[in-house]
Amino acid sequence: MLALKITDQKDFTNKLFLGETFDAFWLNQAEIITSNIFSIDGRLQTDFFDNDEQEFLVSSHRTFSLWKEVKPFCYSVIKGKRAPLAFKLVLQFSPNKAAALLQRLSGSISPEQVTGLYLNLQYKNKAIFCTTGTSMKTFLPGKELDHLWEQYVADFFHRNGLSVEEV
Repeated sequence: MLALKITDQKDFTNKLFLGETFDAFWLNQAEIITSNIFSIDGRLQTDFFDNDEQEFLVSSHRTFSLWKEVKPFCYSVIKGKRAPLAFKLVLQFSPNKAAALLQRLSGSISPEQVTGLYLNLQYKNKAIFCTTGTSMKTFLPGKELDHLWEQYVADFFHRNGLSVEEV
């Protein structure tokens, strides 16, 4: 697990809530605490969509909302004169992106073995932290996937100019 502290909170939150940096991630879950607690389960409710939209979701293997679809609501909850008391966002790499990343391991782990690659973002006590997480459907003795995901996230933060320090 990679644990990072965000050192430039203003830039990070601008890129998270206003920019496009995290738009391709799926939103697994969100909790924002202001005067109330706002909780979002990112799982798509397919019955809400019409037949064409349902077919698209099935064909694209989408089971969660994209962060870009939910972030305007999340931003509307946190914007204002006061910072939120806390927030926690669990972002997830799509299975297609995870499968592409797994190709770097030369087939030692198949996409079917991976439940998810996660980016956990948490704001509390006036600090923002990011931790990585992986979930497998079966036990694997090695840590190749963890190391691959950690390196990807570190590179992602660097490519996007996000200031962090390891904790």
